[in-house]
Amino acid sequence: MKNAIKRAITGSRTFLRLLDRFVPDMPRVLVYHRFTPPGVRRPHRVSADELSWQLDVICRDFKVVSLDECVEYFLFHGAWPKASVILTVDDGYRDMYEWAYPELLKRNLKATFFVTTRFIDGDIWLWPDRLEYAIANTAHKKATISMGDSVLDFPLHDDKHKAAAWKALSDYCISISSQRKDEFQKKVESILDVSLPSAPPLEYAASTWDEIREMGQNGIEIGSHTKNHPILSKVNPSLLDSEVGASKHVIEQQIGHGIKSFCYPNSAPDDINEDVIAAVRKAGFKCAVFGRNLSSWEPYTIPRMGVTDDRNDFLWKIHSGESISIVRRGNAK
Repeated sequence: MKNAIKRAITGSRTFLRLLDRFVPDMPRVLVYHRFTPPGVRRPHRVSADELSWQLDVICRDFKVVSLDECVEYFLFHGAWPKASVILTVDDGYRDMYEWAYPELLKRNLKATFFVTTRFIDGDIWLWPDRLEYAIANTAHKKATISMGDSVLDFPLHDDKHKAAAWKALSDYCISISSQRKDEFQKKVESILDVSLPSAPPLEYAASTWDEIREMGQNGIEIGSHTKNHPILSKVNPSLLDSEVGASKHVIEQQIGHGIKSFCYPNSAPDDINEDVIAAVRKAGFKCAVFGRNLSSWEPYTIPRMGVTDDRNDFLWKIHSGESISIVRRGNAK
């Protein structure tokens, strides 16, 4: 029923205009992670042709601002800018430079690119990619893997089962500390008899600092996504300053000027705490993005909405359909 209502609304420009008037006019902060060439559809990625369509829709009805500009407006006016969209891209993958950046440049649009510094330096893989690579490249048709108190058998004979195994294993990784996560991933790689290359192959490659500097000179705000991409509430408190503050220092040294925006890895409610937010403030960041609770708008927990190739879902989100529940809660009080 909900999907049918969404399709009916997003299929009509009149309904979309009414939706814009009915719900709170807050900035629409969109989050992307990976991109593919035109016509190539992959899970958890947005193709360049679909991104082109999305950007044209945004340009028709909204003003695109960087996250820094949005927060500066808030700090000066005490209110968020109206009819605005903030485009954010996480992690630091090279497909941002290959496929998204040209579309942004073509339209002279701004975005914020949150980079994981040791990933850009070539020192680490991002941990979800380690799991995906190991599962994709194993010769085993099944694997028995212990996760805490559970021992599970994973069939691996086709892409569907491999995707299910990746989801279960990555969910477990999210639930444990960074140190245990690294140990667990090494165990999985051993069980699957897969040796991890020292540097991520092209499928998982990071942007280079030269590419990041180029983007930074052409409307792309560069922000920090930590050094190693850990869930910050699960790292040793003594390492918080390193993950947060040191990453800021590295980026500023590389691009030649200060940065103001931070992105907490992952977005589950327990992935940050007061100590984490305090570390972000202490490092000198002016804002941070986190989570999907559109009813909570604070400079250090700015909510975002994930974007896919689904056009109805995109139109629903960009026209604030996700905020309808906020209106309902307010009316119920």
